[in-house]
Order: sequence, then C-alpha cells, then structure tokens
Amino acid sequence: MASPLPHPLGVVGLGLMGASLARAARAADPGLRVVAVEPRPEVRRAALEDGVAQVALAEPGPELASCPVVVLCTPIAAIEALLGPLSRLVGDGAVLTDVGGAKEHLAARAAEQVRPGVAFVGAHPMFGGHGGYGGARADLWRGGRVAVCTDGAPEAVERVAALHAALGAEVIRCRAAEHDAAVAMVSHLPYLVASALAVAAGEAGPLALRLAGPGLKDTTRLAQFPFDIQGEVSRRNARLPEAAERLSRHLGRLLAAVADSPEAARAALEQARAAREALYPPRGEGGT
Repeated sequence: MASPLPHPLGVVGLGLMGASLARAARAADPGLRVVAVEPRPEVRRAALEDGVAQVALAEPGPELASCPVVVLCTPIAAIEALLGPLSRLVGDGAVLTDVGGAKEHLAARAAEQVRPGVAFVGAHPMFGGHGGYGGARADLWRGGRVAVCTDGAPEAVERVAALHAALGAEVIRCRAAEHDAAVAMVSHLPYLVASALAVAAGEAGPLALRLAGPGLKDTTRLAQFPFDIQGEVSRRNARLPEAAERLSRHLGRLLAAVADSPEAARAALEQARAAREALYPPRGEGGT
C-alpha cells in the first residue's frame, strides 16, 4: 500500500513544530526521507544525528526540487518571505503548505508570490508549546486538530489533509476567512487579553502583586508567547477587531449586571459558567 506521506518531505524550520512534524512523519514511515532547512548549525547537526532529517540545509536549495510537499514551519514573517523563493525551487505540481496561525493574509501573499504550477494550501495545527528542537515530540500531532484551508486547488488540499491525517491529527476543513474569524476569538484575542491583563496587574502596585494567586498566573499564561510567534500572527488577523468588540460587549454586560443586583449578577455569571462548561465539559475538576 502506498504511503500517504509525500516522498521526500520538505520541512523548513526545525523548531518545535517542524522537528515534531519530521519526527512524526518518520515514525509513521521509517523509510521516509526528510529534506530539512534550518539556519542553526547545531540544530542541523542534531537533526542528522537523531535521524530527524536525512538532508539538512542551511538555506533553501535545489535539494528541495524533489519534494512534492514542503511544509513551512517558521514564524509567519519568514513564511511570507519564503513563499516566492521556495516556489521557484520546487518542481511543477509541488505543494507548499505551512503551520502559521493567520490564513487570509498568507493566502493573499501566496497568490501574489507563488509561481504558476505550484500550489499553496494553508494549514494550522491547533496545538504547539515551547521548547524548540529539544522539545520536539513524535506524538505531538496525534489526537490534535489541524485546520486545512480549502481555498486552494482541491487535489493540493487533499494532499495536505492526508499528510496531517497520517500523523494522527483530526483534519478540520475550512476557508481561510472562516479560520481567521474563529481563531480571532479562541486564540488571538485570548493572547491579547492575557497580555493586557499582565500589564494592568503589573501596574496595580506591590500589594496586588503580593496578593496575586494562581488565578492570575493561569489567566496571563498566554502573554509568555514570544512576539515572533503569537504577536506577529495576531496582528495579521483582520478579524481581530470584530472579536474584540464582541468581548467588550459581553464584559460591559457583566459589569452592568454586577453593579445592578445580586440576582442580575448571579444570572449573568451562571450563564458565563455554563458557557465555559459547554466549551470544556468538566472532567472531575476539584474546584477553580
């Protein structure tokens, strides 16, 4: 039976996502050759020694011409810069795809820069973490969800979907605009809210900081993400202002209910609690 994985597989960037993708692909198909691009020499050496990649280039080169699919696993600004040059290195019929978190902006860039004969399909794994190459895991894709944008050529979309499915992920097909509207609310806005709360709490004075407990730590966790990873993505999502306006309306209603009466406050906050449980059903949590 033919492997659903493209042979060889091109991976640009061997941070957490790129190295995990390569590890997962090699675990699924030990005979797969991975052609990797990574500027850091120590990471290239480690990838070759670990068997994560069979070819490791300091910059994109002609070795990528044999790759039917190349996955860009760099920060989004680098993805934008690489689309055109990579499309001129790969062969006709090749597919470029990515793991970036904002799809409309990237699709527009690809339409301008990717040469005819090469397809671009946006994709976004809805998981990740910290740790770089050293934190990469072969099972990172298993059980996760990956959005695959359907705006491109159907055959190319199916090739990208098959890649992620072969690594154990659930593939969610959507258009780029639908993706960005959804992640504006569930990913990019939470990052900005966590960042704003961290700044506001830091300005609240020494007593507030001494009294801060795990609740503040939990709700500001996303502010730890580096700008190049989450900030650059968030600022490219044109759907973010609409999501922020929706949040502002709900916050205003909650504040009004709290100021109104105990009954109004209870009703509003119980509604919010029910909404949270609908998003994440309780699994025997022992309290807040």
